[in-house]
Amino acid sequence: MGSSSRKVLTAAALRMTDQIPEISERVVRQIIAQEPTYQSHGLVPREVLSRSVNSNVGRILRVLAGAQVTDKEEVATAFTTGRQRARQGVPLEAVLRAYRLAAEVLMHTTLAEAEAAIRGDMATFRDVATAIMKVSDRHSEAVVAGYRETEAEQQRRDDQLQQAMFDALLDGRGSDPDFAREALAALGLPQDGPYVVLVSRFDVASHAAFSPARDTCAAYLYRAAWRIRAGHEVGIAALGRSNVDRLVAALRAEDPGCLGVSDAIGSVRDVPAAYRMAEVALLTVANEAAEVAWIAERLPEALVVSSPALATRLARGALGPVLDLPPAERDVLLRTLSVWYQEGRSASRAAARLFCHRNTIMNRLRRVEGLNGNSLEDHRYLLACYLGLLTLELMPAAVPFPAEAAATT
Repeated sequence: MGSSSRKVLTAAALRMTDQIPEISERVVRQIIAQEPTYQSHGLVPREVLSRSVNSNVGRILRVLAGAQVTDKEEVATAFTTGRQRARQGVPLEAVLRAYRLAAEVLMHTTLAEAEAAIRGDMATFRDVATAIMKVSDRHSEAVVAGYRETEAEQQRRDDQLQQAMFDALLDGRGSDPDFAREALAALGLPQDGPYVVLVSRFDVASHAAFSPARDTCAAYLYRAAWRIRAGHEVGIAALGRSNVDRLVAALRAEDPGCLGVSDAIGSVRDVPAAYRMAEVALLTVANEAAEVAWIAERLPEALVVSSPALATRLARGALGPVLDLPPAERDVLLRTLSVWYQEGRSASRAAARLFCHRNTIMNRLRRVEGLNGNSLEDHRYLLACYLGLLTLELMPAAVPFPAEAAATT
């Protein structure tokens, strides 16, 4: 801006500083007339709006008049206004429209005040108008910055409150009806069940970009709240008119990674039990495979992983002599026994799976019986072998193979 244009703007702004109350009142009337948010019964009372406008107009006019202030000092009032409007719940778009209306009033008033000095000089006219626009833009940017900062602070507080409520439900506070209502409201969950708890392994590297279970629940319109806890992502999902079968089917259709799912619960007072069920279901997924494990479908596996010491003892008791064999023979017998169970204890179907004769399967099963001195016709031994195989599958390190251990010493 040239010196002559600067003098024109400075002189006009100085004269206008004596009119701040009148100019501010015109701005307030313009905002109330055109922006519904600031009208009667709005989020911002008229007296609050008047004080804010008076302060902002005064700050802008003093800057236009040449006051020496730092960048932060210039926009401090606008920044504070942005924070206040965010706390009052005024939409940012409405705040910016109010600032635009104020800028229009200031532009018209300043140009009218400077009209005699401009005297048709278009270059001076453009310089003055541009200077007003630049100051207005800086103040609008400060409003946005203050608004966004407060919005982020409020979001962090909301997140902290939600996390505290979530943890309290996991820890059993849902048995208090008043707290349960408050927690459900804070978490955005319906007050009535049924609910289900989901637990997945939390991957720090990929979670910021991708949360499969969370995304799937959202895609299928299940209202859910989520929390990162103890290396897991934990969710409480409201089933609404759906059921766990449908949710599990939806999760499996979308490949949500490794996930444990509880049974349905009718009230959040049962969240701790459902949380434990989902955790145990997750443990039944062997070798961290990508699988949705619903506790209702994994009860034998859940029994094994819930009592590792007993499961290990049972596996050694049922299969110990087989485990002590050289690796080649041991692996053949264990594989045969496993497939035999999987095929409903049908030697013919097991033989087809393993590409051998039915008699070969029968001979291997008799070999297992002979080593252990028990019969697979004995229902207790039949069950013990099955649970032993599950233990080997889910907790292989818990049942070392003596033959291999000896070879490495």
